[in-house]
Amino acid sequence: MLKLGLDFDNTLISYDSIFYETACELNLIPKELKKSKTAVRSYLINQNKEEKFTELQGEVYGSKIINAKQTDGMFEALKLIQNKGYELAIVSHKTKNPIIGPKYNLHKSALNWLEKNKFFDEDGLFINRKNIFFEPTKEEKVKRIQSIGCTHFIDDLQSILDLIKKDIVKVHYNPGKETFPSNYLNFSNWEKLKYKRIF
Repeated sequence: MLKLGLDFDNTLISYDSIFYETACELNLIPKELKKSKTAVRSYLINQNKEEKFTELQGEVYGSKIINAKQTDGMFEALKLIQNKGYELAIVSHKTKNPIIGPKYNLHKSALNWLEKNKFFDEDGLFINRKNIFFEPTKEEKVKRIQSIGCTHFIDDLQSILDLIKKDIVKVHYNPGKETFPSNYLNFSNWEKLKYKRIF
């Protein structure tokens, strides 16, 4: 059976707008800053405010995630992959609560986003809830990917793909990059994925 495992953060869901908007609401960044998670993180770290970024992450992944956008073209690409006979599963490295700040249930928040975006609906992706896994460590994420029988896995982090056993087809999602060094099959744009002969 073909089974495609999917990372969640920054792979299925885009946080760029919501990081920028939330940081502005909290007066953490200048409004002229680029609207991206990376730009917000870099700015706060350069200002010696790394702890503020950690708190901001908790807000975004907890109370604000419901307004985050789908990664462009992702939903349609996954429907096409499903039509080729792949079962879908989501395996994410995600702690249950933020490291600092309010104790949001980050697993519940992520599930709410998946529900809102029709991942469980019959007229959507119709993924079985038993195929959704949030693991507290990277090591447990890798074990889960292997234990549920994924034949393929997509992640934006090469460091995760490096840990997965060799008989799983590893696919690196690196948004916005047309060419980049990668040890694995790769793509930069979900909308263009259908033109790549990966699946």
